[in-house]
Amino acid sequence: MRKGLSLKWVISGCLLLIIAVVLIIYNRLLPVYTMRGFLFTASAMMEEEAQYFARHYQRNPTSPLPDNYFVSSAIGKEALPKNIRDLLDTTPSMVFGAVQFFGDIDSDDEDDGTAILIHPLSDGKTLYIYETDHDHEEGGVIETPLSDAYLEHELSMISMIGLAVFIPALFIIALLVWWVVRPLGRLTQWSTTLESVGAAPNGRPHFIFREFNVLADSLAHSVQQVKAASLREERLLRYTSHELRTPLAVVKANVELLAVQSGGELPPPLQRIERSVLNMQRIAETLLWMSRESPQALPEEALDMRQLLSELIQEHRYLIGKRDIELILHISDEPCRLPLTACRIVVGNFLRNALQYADDGSVEITFEHLQLRIVNRIRDTRQNQESADFGYGLGLELMRQLCAKLGWHIEVVPEKNRFTVTLKFSAQAPQQLPEAKDA
Repeated sequence: MRKGLSLKWVISGCLLLIIAVVLIIYNRLLPVYTMRGFLFTASAMMEEEAQYFARHYQRNPTSPLPDNYFVSSAIGKEALPKNIRDLLDTTPSMVFGAVQFFGDIDSDDEDDGTAILIHPLSDGKTLYIYETDHDHEEGGVIETPLSDAYLEHELSMISMIGLAVFIPALFIIALLVWWVVRPLGRLTQWSTTLESVGAAPNGRPHFIFREFNVLADSLAHSVQQVKAASLREERLLRYTSHELRTPLAVVKANVELLAVQSGGELPPPLQRIERSVLNMQRIAETLLWMSRESPQALPEEALDMRQLLSELIQEHRYLIGKRDIELILHISDEPCRLPLTACRIVVGNFLRNALQYADDGSVEITFEHLQLRIVNRIRDTRQNQESADFGYGLGLELMRQLCAKLGWHIEVVPEKNRFTVTLKFSAQAPQQLPEAKDA
C-alpha cells in the first residue's frame, strides 16, 4: 500500500480553507460595517437637522429648536441636561463625521451610547443636538416590530448569501481537482507500467498541460537510461561469471598441479599466487551473489563459529608475516543457524582486513549472543591518511551491502590507535538475495 498525501485532497483542503477564512473575515466585518452604517445614518440625520435649523435661525432667532422623538437640542451648554453636560466633560469613545459618541457603542444594548452634535450658529452661540433617552418615560421605548422584522430579514439574507458561497466553491474545487489532478493520475498510472524491466517507455498519454508532457518525457528518458544501465550491469555479470571465473579456475588447477609435482609443498611465490587466486574467487563470488536478480532465500544451517574462525585464521595467518601479533579469542559455544557461505565471506573479509592492517600487539576476536567483534591496533600515523577506513574501503563497502541484504548490522568504530568492527547477526530469517545468471 502506497502511503502519502493525495494531491486532490491537498488542493481541495487548501481551497476550502481559503474560502472558510474569507467567510470568517466576512462574518466578522459584517456586524462592524453594519454598525458603521447605522452611525453614518445617525450622523447624517443630525448634521442635516443642525444645518436646517442654522439656516432658519440666521433669518429668525426665534425659530423652534429641533425636538422630536429621536433628538433634543439646546443653545448653550448651560441649557443642556446635567447628564449631557457630564458626558461633554469626558472624552468621546468615537467621533464619526460631525457627531461625537459617548459610552459603549459596541454593546448589545442600543441605549448604552449617546450621540451629541455640536454646531456653531451665526451669532456666535453653539447648538447642541443630542439623542433623546426614552427609557425612563412612561411606557418605555416604543417598539418597531415591522422595521425590526425587515432588518432581521435583510441580515438573514446576507448571511444566507455568505453561506451559499460554499456550494459553487465546492463545485469549482471538484472541477479544478478533476481538471488538474486527473492528468496527474494518468501520468502516475502510466509510470507504474514502466517498472517492469521488459516494458518499453512508449505509448505515453498526451496531456493538455505542457508541464505534464515535459514530465512524462523526462520520466521516459530516465527509464531508458536506467534500463540501459541495467543491461550493461547484466553483461558485466555475465563477463564476471564466465570470463573471470574460468581463468581463475585454470590458474588454481595449475597451481594444485605444480603442488603435486613438487611433492605437496609450494614455494613462497606460488603460495602467494594461490592465496591471491582464492581471494579473487571469493570477491567474484561476493559480487555475483549480491547482484542476482531472481529472489532466492539463502539456506540456513547449524554453524560452529569456533570451528569457522579457526579455519579462517589458519587461511589468513600468512598476513601476519613477521609482526608480533597475538590473537586473543573469546568464542562462545552457543548454537546458531546462519547461512554458511555468507558467514564465511563476511567474517573472512573482516578477519583478513584486521590481520593485514593490524599493528604490533593483539587482535581480539569475540563472539557471543550472535555478535562478532574484532578489535585490532593501528598506527597513529595512519590517522593522517585521507582514507578513514585504513584499507577497509572496498571490502567494507561490499560487506555493508551484503549484510544489508541479509538483515545483519555492521558497526565500525575507528579510534585513535585501534579499529573496532562489530557484526550483529539478525535472529530473524535473512532477506532474499537475487539468483545468479551464469553465461
